[in-house]
Amino acid sequence: MDTKNEPLITVITATHNRSKLLKKAIESVLNQTVKDFEYVIVDDASTDNTKEVVKKYKRKDKRIRYILNKQNPAKTHCRPLNVGIKEARGKYICYLDDDNEYYPYHLEVLIKAFDDPKLDVAYCDMMVEDEQGNQAHGIFKDFDHQFLMIRNFIDTSEVMHKRDVVFAVGGWDEKVTRFTDWNLWIRMCKWGAKFKRVPIVALKYFAHGGDTQSKRTEVESWFDRELGITMFKPPFDPVGDFIFRPYLGERKEETEPKVAIFTLTYQRLDYTKRMHKSMTLSADYPFDWWVFDQGSGDGTESWLMDDIKPRFVWCNGSNAGITKGSNYLIDKIKHQDYQIIVKVDNDCEFLTHGWLHTLVDLWKRNHKLYMSPYPEGLVHNPGGAQRIGYSYIGPYFIEVTQHIGGLCAFIDARAYDDFRWDDQFKHGNQDGEASRAFRLDDYMPCYIPLHRLWHIDTTAGQALNYPEYFERRKLEKTEVA
Repeated sequence: MDTKNEPLITVITATHNRSKLLKKAIESVLNQTVKDFEYVIVDDASTDNTKEVVKKYKRKDKRIRYILNKQNPAKTHCRPLNVGIKEARGKYICYLDDDNEYYPYHLEVLIKAFDDPKLDVAYCDMMVEDEQGNQAHGIFKDFDHQFLMIRNFIDTSEVMHKRDVVFAVGGWDEKVTRFTDWNLWIRMCKWGAKFKRVPIVALKYFAHGGDTQSKRTEVESWFDRELGITMFKPPFDPVGDFIFRPYLGERKEETEPKVAIFTLTYQRLDYTKRMHKSMTLSADYPFDWWVFDQGSGDGTESWLMDDIKPRFVWCNGSNAGITKGSNYLIDKIKHQDYQIIVKVDNDCEFLTHGWLHTLVDLWKRNHKLYMSPYPEGLVHNPGGAQRIGYSYIGPYFIEVTQHIGGLCAFIDARAYDDFRWDDQFKHGNQDGEASRAFRLDDYMPCYIPLHRLWHIDTTAGQALNYPEYFERRKLEKTEVA
């Protein structure tokens, strides 16, 4: 999108037969202290005088854009909101329900939050006013992605977000008729959006008995005494639902993400051959293989270059160590258009069919997972790490942990935007270093027991088969390279 001379912010209101309430909403937007915005009003097939009301304001203020949605078969405000988003020209998007009002500083306090370039979504607090004029503070809560999975605490009209993030998740879900904002925030969160609460009351929320589609939709609710609030059962699966919806246009990278698998090789050609064969035959999903050879002298280089011909291979000529080799490959991969990066050790053997297909399917439901199939053959620590929780994501049972081993480590490619290994040992604590960094960036390490892999020959067997290799590894764990 050409951003030259475009407004900084787009405010969107979807309205239907509420011309009287709409007047206050429009005036609250036009009275903002921030002036660099456009106001897109989508009239969702109103039969009252909504058009005349908007046109009257539009004649006085050219920042208003009026769009008539002649019919809305789905009878949900999601469709007109998506129409408004497609028309939006601002870098940032806000919403204002037609029965709510902004305080004059609403846009000002939210746009300041985006001084943090990593922020994707900001939301303010609100004052709730009933039909008798009584006021009370609405729910105010700092962002908590785990709590969001069980209860919404962010109203549509409180939010400002980057335009790009709503296109990344494909817009508002037009098949959902209740808790549509909750649905969108969850999908943004699972996509990886960074949220921040601005603890300032900048919205007046009008609680009234008006008839809406959402109020006509039955929903299960109960009062949670421990939390002290009413809970609701949403008409969708917060944890297991797919992130992307195609309402703003198809995105091939979301429906068919590109996968890069990278491997470091050093000697032990028989292991590398077993790994490559099992990986290729069992993945059930296309991928590109990237290889960094650490100066193997056992025919690995010629096998790679002449027989296999990976997407990329670099033969270093000497052992640069895991850190340098991994960082070199990540730097190369990041210049390509991959959505997923998987680290696979050359002594990993895949035991079940479809492992990569399953992990990609899980990624489509939550981009913030750091995953591996269940590793067999770890005698002293079955499965790789202590479990701290269990869950289902869609049809898949997962085991939550704090650490993913290096045999196979699957993660969204954006995890490597700010991370490179820093461990100075040739063979040291790189797996723990990655797990710690990704956890701090809100990725959840987890094993997927549906699929299994094998640490070839186990550590004990490898020590017997390659004694010189293992003696060298002992030194590499104690001497900085």
